Amino acid sequence: MVRPPIRPEQTAPPAPSRLIVVSNREPYEHRWVEEQLVCQRTDGGLTSALDPVLCRLGGTWVAWGSGDGDREAVNPGDVTHVPPDAPAYRLRRVWLSRDEVKGGYLGYANQVLWPLCHTTLDRVMYSKSSWEGYVAMNRRFAEALLDELHDRPGLVWVHDFHLALVPGLIKAVRPTTTVAVFWHIPWPGPDVFRILPERREILEGLLAADSLVFQTAGSADLFIDCARQFLQAESEITGKAVDYKGHRTWIAAHAISVDYQTFAEQAGTVSVEQAIRQARERLGVAPGTRLGIGVDRLDYTKGLLKRFWALDAFFARHPHYRGSFTFVQIAVPTRSEVETYRRYREVIRQTVSVINDRYGQADWRPIVYLEGRIRFETLVAYYRMADLALVSSVNDGMNLVAKEYVASQVDERGVLLVSQMAGAAEELTEALIINPYDAEGTADAVAQALEMPPDERQRRMRTMRTYLQTHDIHAWVANCLREVGLLLPTRHEVETG
Repeated sequence: MVRPPIRPEQTAPPAPSRLIVVSNREPYEHRWVEEQLVCQRTDGGLTSALDPVLCRLGGTWVAWGSGDGDREAVNPGDVTHVPPDAPAYRLRRVWLSRDEVKGGYLGYANQVLWPLCHTTLDRVMYSKSSWEGYVAMNRRFAEALLDELHDRPGLVWVHDFHLALVPGLIKAVRPTTTVAVFWHIPWPGPDVFRILPERREILEGLLAADSLVFQTAGSADLFIDCARQFLQAESEITGKAVDYKGHRTWIAAHAISVDYQTFAEQAGTVSVEQAIRQARERLGVAPGTRLGIGVDRLDYTKGLLKRFWALDAFFARHPHYRGSFTFVQIAVPTRSEVETYRRYREVIRQTVSVINDRYGQADWRPIVYLEGRIRFETLVAYYRMADLALVSSVNDGMNLVAKEYVASQVDERGVLLVSQMAGAAEELTEALIINPYDAEGTADAVAQALEMPPDERQRRMRTMRTYLQTHDIHAWVANCLREVGLLLPTRHEVETG
């Protein structure tokens, strides 16, 4: 999956001089391709959301750099300017040691915090050494940030679960620096969070920030519950702030979004219409065949296995769709260094093969499984031509695929099916809400989507698209930064005066 190209922001306000975004994943990576150093956009919801923000506002992005190509591309200060075709902001790379990667990133972040926060407790693999690696990794990021702040003070905006200790490390040295945090994944309740031996350290690190923003009000409330129970922290009766050790942290919920206009404009181009025709030919889809789409990283939280079980049930319960409906699954490999993910990838492949063998015909496959990246133009073409999109996350902070699909539906004829466990379900209320654990119920929802009258499909999709027009990525940025007193008009506010 490839992120959208940068579209210049013509109506943006003057950029703040010192906005510093920090995340584990970098927005661009440099790789050697046939003896040439090539700069490529990276995959992932966080980077796809934040890159347009920095292109609009300017500033610096601090992130983990890896590989010889990344090292070759930076100046002596470990900085390069991106995007390569129209530089708009600084990318400062942080270098991690092998132990920090193994313990901090692969270990504690991805095998402890990730499954814990997604309440998949049987996948938590804890070790004391991984915690030590996590602390070291956070210190490495904090050192780079403090270096950035040494001569030029600014607002530090920390992103996600990899860097929960960074706010406390920054405030310990520079207490007057404004630090904001956005937590992209779900936050668990006290009954789950108590499993974490370092729950106190994680909470204290986050409560050093001036604002802490979650995807949903439910996650924000659960965080406050944890702060009360494990730190005896005090919170306002309104639940909008937590006081701890003389410091106040403002708590809020603002759902992340997508660059609606970029997707909508791309979906309406002639090149996408050509890509649709080419995609149908490449897939071998006969004229009149209805299409479903799924776009996911190969992560167990996305519910791919349950999705395929539901499709198995769909073709069993609704046999008249055999040969006339095809589901296209785009799967992007992730965290292949982790054994859990390698095993999951193999199970997914085997499950698809079994279903295709069970129902497939000489000239038709029920599931077309595409593994790897695809171009942005092709992705938008799949979104636009799909009669339905299926998001079956078992637990998801938001899920931007749901919003990308809606933004790309310029014909307003598609139907979105979204898991009740994904944050997107709280906003996109005209979608068909599914329970991914109920395979038969999801199967029947697929049939409902395919049989929905055209006027109802249009009404539902138009309502969601209208919502996303004003609740796009730029509105999300403005809302998050307002929590720390930085007032930026949203693009909608600028354009409407």
